[in-house]
Amino acid sequence: MSNGIRVIKENSNLAEWSRQVEECRSSGLSVRSWCERNGIAVSTFHYRQQKVWNALQQRNQFVEVSLPANEYRKESVVAIVHIGEVRADIHNGADEATLTALIRALKSC
Repeated sequence: MSNGIRVIKENSNLAEWSRQVEECRSSGLSVRSWCERNGIAVSTFHYRQQKVWNALQQRNQFVEVSLPANEYRKESVVAIVHIGEVRADIHNGADEATLTALIRALKSC
């Protein structure tokens, strides 16, 4: 596969995986439940999520993923992290890979 085609395929995969991560996180379901409903192995979801976070870090970009107002539940927030003017709400069910990527992203702010 030529380098250009490989890059296009990687970008396509990252776009799809990013959509899946956002959909899962905004669904109100646990990662396991969301994966079961969507026919994706939990380990595959975590792999894809890590790839998305790594790509964002390499590009030095930040992507905000917000929940629609009617789906946001304050009781699901288990921690709020402030670094300067940057705020991150950590929701119940956040996995280790997500927390690691979040902390790395916050450190770069």
